[in-house]
Amino acid sequence: MDDDKDFRSELATLLGDKGHLVHNVASGVQALRALERAEFDVMFTDLGMGRMSGIQLLTSVRARWPRLVVVMLTTRATVETAVRSMQLGAFDYLRKPVRPDQVQRVLELVGQQLELTRTGVNPLDPVKYANRLAAEGGYEVLLIAPAPVDDTAPRVSLFPLDPENPFRIRDAVEGFVEPKDRAAVVLAAVEELLARHREEEIARLLEGIRAILEGKGPLAVAYDPNKITATGALTIRASVVSADAHATLESLASPIRRLVLRRLAEGPCDFTQALAAAHIDDTSKIAYHLRKLTESGLVDHLARQRYRLTPRGKGAIAILSSINDLDSARGSGNRVFPSKSRRNDRT
Repeated sequence: MDDDKDFRSELATLLGDKGHLVHNVASGVQALRALERAEFDVMFTDLGMGRMSGIQLLTSVRARWPRLVVVMLTTRATVETAVRSMQLGAFDYLRKPVRPDQVQRVLELVGQQLELTRTGVNPLDPVKYANRLAAEGGYEVLLIAPAPVDDTAPRVSLFPLDPENPFRIRDAVEGFVEPKDRAAVVLAAVEELLARHREEEIARLLEGIRAILEGKGPLAVAYDPNKITATGALTIRASVVSADAHATLESLASPIRRLVLRRLAEGPCDFTQALAAAHIDDTSKIAYHLRKLTESGLVDHLARQRYRLTPRGKGAIAILSSINDLDSARGSGNRVFPSKSRRNDRT
């Protein structure tokens, strides 16, 4: 969305040539109307516009369509304003005039981010999965799911999901698991919790459930990939594999910061090497991400513009590595998977 007709046309043509379906509009009001009529994955919007600024549009969009990835475009606005937009939830920013390779790079990063909402396994029915854990794994299973559920197997107990009161979930899990030698928990529709509570709060809830289950059985978490944000999906996956994921989630949420962390896992690097690892050419942008990593305690800023991982940063790398194993049945047996609609599958 941009009030420069020629630029909008050029960007729409570029995106269309890459196989994307594009809808372009001239104002924030028109953008909101388009979003109300159809679903989009990505929105490009100028920071400096007429009656509704890019920042105002970003704020409105983040509140109403949290799954939408927003990329800000800037010419007259300062880099500081563009960085502020990222602090308010923009995915990235590009400075105009925008080169085709920059658009392609940001779309690659968007693709990586959207992939967080999908796992490498086929969607599963949470109820059937709970039944399977009981029948094949020999676990007493607590299924936390929206009611009604009427086809649970023996050894599967249902606790109705109340999205407004997540603290009740931990109490229910503790009461269920404590007297048992082998127990498992399947939490369905976790996107309903994320829609009502801060991601850090849900991260702590999942970490607490993992701790209660330690030595007794697995935790499985299911979500609807059409109703969850990329950072929400990352929150779930990181929390299922780590005891303190909530402390690093903000840093892990950015694909650029993930690339920099993986480069630092190979050894200390300087500013230019971090820039190369992220495959971007905007020094202000990489400076922003390095500052965020340093402020989070994952990276140390050494003399002569060199950086290295801290012990917490090494823990973040371990989280990233462990997330990749969640699609398999290896290790603890903890799982995160997209849920299959029960309305379309009664087999």
